[in-house]
Amino acid sequence: MKLNEDFDDEYDDPLSFNSGRKNTVGTAAVVAVLFILAAVVIVVLANRSQNDGSAARGGAKGTPAAASDWNPDPDATSVISGRTGVASDLDFWDAYPTPGAPTIAPSSNAAATPTPWGNKEEADEAEEEEKLSVSEDGLHTLVKNPDGTEEWLELNPYLSRNTYQASGFVYQKPFKYYYENNTKKSFVGVDVSKEEGYVDYNLLKQQGVNFVMLRLGQRGYSTGELSVDETFMDNYTRAREAGLDIGVYFVTAAINTEEAKEEADFCIQILAENEVYLNYPLALSTMQLGSGKARTDDLEKMTRTNNAITFMKAVENTGLFSMLYGDKATLLKKYSLGSMIGYDIWYAGTEDIPDYPYQYAMWQYDKGGELQGIGSGAHLNLCFIDYAIR
Repeated sequence: MKLNEDFDDEYDDPLSFNSGRKNTVGTAAVVAVLFILAAVVIVVLANRSQNDGSAARGGAKGTPAAASDWNPDPDATSVISGRTGVASDLDFWDAYPTPGAPTIAPSSNAAATPTPWGNKEEADEAEEEEKLSVSEDGLHTLVKNPDGTEEWLELNPYLSRNTYQASGFVYQKPFKYYYENNTKKSFVGVDVSKEEGYVDYNLLKQQGVNFVMLRLGQRGYSTGELSVDETFMDNYTRAREAGLDIGVYFVTAAINTEEAKEEADFCIQILAENEVYLNYPLALSTMQLGSGKARTDDLEKMTRTNNAITFMKAVENTGLFSMLYGDKATLLKKYSLGSMIGYDIWYAGTEDIPDYPYQYAMWQYDKGGELQGIGSGAHLNLCFIDYAIR
């Protein structure tokens, strides 16, 4: 196809256009201008409407008014030129949270979030009701810790509960007794160490004492050394001459089963060498002598438990009775009693009625009793078993 002359001329002179092209370009230019003007008008009108709405709502920044409060004046006018505000002053900038911006604290006049019970008084009442519920459910027991705090511990369903009736405990000065069907079912005892000084066992016998538990010895709570109570043999000799039944106890500070076995062997050896005859148990005492940190303070429950079992098993292998002594908090929190079924318990507690939930054989109920023949406060005990004929 051959190009005509006009076509060649148009491209020879880039500044020359034919009349048809000029008309098309002109029309396009007009349309573009009109479109731009329309867009400007729309933006101006939209901004005017926004500003009028803000003014009608009071213009509070960041505080949108309710729909019922928006009643713009149709006659109001707004002038874009001459405004001194900046973009951040427009309401819509506050309509969306800025990432990372701090949360605005609620007004001090805002209602406080209520507690689950509404207020502290109701919360305290709920806590007391919960404690009362736990105390009456028969599944927990209250323990008082050495630091004065209290806590409820869940009872072990596999351990036998004690069957002693509160009405069976009778105080007949200076001793406590236990009766069943108007028949006395308990025996009177005292426990003695060198701290009591000289004891007149004949006077104790005359006052109704049936048995005595003598401290045989102890392991140093910090040194770990084994020693015999300085008054043991003298107390044993005179108590036997007075006709009292006799048991002994050893204060443990074993930190492992090897030391527990060593303590048992130590006791057995002392008894054998001195031809000591016992018809009451050789008890393992958990009491701490002296003050300060003991080497057993950080022992885990199962370590203590295994130590006690090791000691008592070694004692019973010789044909002697054995038992574990301790207060309620010690026995329930520091020993796994479920692992010690079959061993007797010597419970220490000075309440009027014994507060130990499980079966026990002996109860030390007073550490300041008044008896003739003992210079200091007597440690009084009540035993439910006559080991002398067991």
